[in-house]
Amino acid sequence: MKLKTAYMGEIEVEESSIVTFEHGIPGFEQEKFFAILPVEDNEIFNVLQSTQTESLAFIITNPYTVTNNYTFELDEATVHALQIKEEKEVAVFAIVSLKETIAASTINLKAPIVLNTTNKKAKQVILNNEEYAIRHLISTESIKG
Repeated sequence: MKLKTAYMGEIEVEESSIVTFEHGIPGFEQEKFFAILPVEDNEIFNVLQSTQTESLAFIITNPYTVTNNYTFELDEATVHALQIKEEKEVAVFAIVSLKETIAASTINLKAPIVLNTTNKKAKQVILNNEEYAIRHLISTESIKG
């Protein structure tokens, strides 16, 4: 399917690669379908692009590439909603707020996006852990790459 994107113009994406957020993303509850798009010449960041709204796109990354000791337990409701059967089906992403430099950029560790890679169902989960911040400075960690 053709998809108009915020950062890459119009591109072709496989329908099978569309991720479904059954209840949307907090603040964007009406947005249910997104594509995870690679960023050219960058293996760390991806774009989470709405399939409905061209201007709605988030920069995301695997939080384990930018932070150490990041762990959390999924509650039963999330496991059930995403129909997760095995841990290996789970991919975790975090939304990044890019600033002028990577050192000034932040990552939202408080609300990771959890994806069932088998059925492409996803949910942004708000963690009840005071250790994780909405605006965790990426510069406080070393980026692994």
